Amino acid sequence: MWNGDGTIARRICAADFRIHFAVTEVDGSTPADDIRSADDFATYLDWWHGQHPGVVFTAIADAIDGRHGRLLWDTEAGELHIGGVDVFDFDGDGRVTRVWSVGGQRSMRSGSGA
Repeated sequence: MWNGDGTIARRICAADFRIHFAVTEVDGSTPADDIRSADDFATYLDWWHGQHPGVVFTAIADAIDGRHGRLLWDTEAGELHIGGVDVFDFDGDGRVTRVWSVGGQRSMRSGSGA
């Protein structure tokens, strides 16, 4: 989904999906704050891909415990490698209802040196 196919959001996210990012866009804006549905998120992802061409996301580790999940991730854009942590809530059908996403300044790969 983050690597190009934003339509996946419509399949895996609940109708009332929300995401909370701890970062802003380069210009200081926070367009994701307006996301109120899976459709909004799919539209946002299409916009995001256009603003950040060539960025590749990689899942490093994940854990799911009933209605909650965690994901360690990295992004790569040229020589820049940074990582982050996402915390998820799921509904009874297994769709994502909420995400809290925090990005950092270094890779989440242990000992990667990136």
